[in-house]
Amino acid sequence: MSASAAKAGAILLAAGSSRRMGANKLTADLDGRPLILHVAEAIRAAGLPPPIVVTGHDPQAIEQALAGRDCRFVHAADHAEGLSRSLAAGIAAVPDDWGAAMICLGDMPSIPAAVLRSLADEAGRERVIVPVHGGRRGNPVIWGRSYFPRLMAIRGDKGARGLIDALGDAVTFMACDTPAVLIDADTPDALAALRANFAKASSSDRRP
Repeated sequence: MSASAAKAGAILLAAGSSRRMGANKLTADLDGRPLILHVAEAIRAAGLPPPIVVTGHDPQAIEQALAGRDCRFVHAADHAEGLSRSLAAGIAAVPDDWGAAMICLGDMPSIPAAVLRSLADEAGRERVIVPVHGGRRGNPVIWGRSYFPRLMAIRGDKGARGLIDALGDAVTFMACDTPAVLIDADTPDALAALRANFAKASSSDRRP
């Protein structure tokens, strides 16, 4: 990160109940490891500080999936009220030396560490950075500290997309050449596709 950029850290949202999946998607097996562990390890490999992991539904399972990893767990007691409450819990826990927070979703395990690093390198206290691929907005989004009060004021089962729309030209859209910033594991079919992609990548790595 350049000297002029604010120190950025990651908030890893892991509070959802996985209603569309029918089981806890974040602890599902993906290439021999819990799905959420892939996200946590990418954050570590990107050189970011230990992430703030926001739990809600089934917190013990999330903590077990990340056992032995350097992270800070924060429980969103009001997580059932929606995504906004998990986001607020994470923002409230950000340490003073973070100038920006990268909001990582626990069900997006294929984003390379290099992409997280590139986004973090552009972070600043007054900046909002959104990855884009093929004209579509993706995740994770980086929020400068100056926007934290507005994030914490969001209510309901929604994230910060509406705030991004309202900010207009204040938002930086950063082109990414990987579709991983668009891919989550929100349904059984999506998880099956991720497993197939990871298996293909593992097979390629084993070739002489």
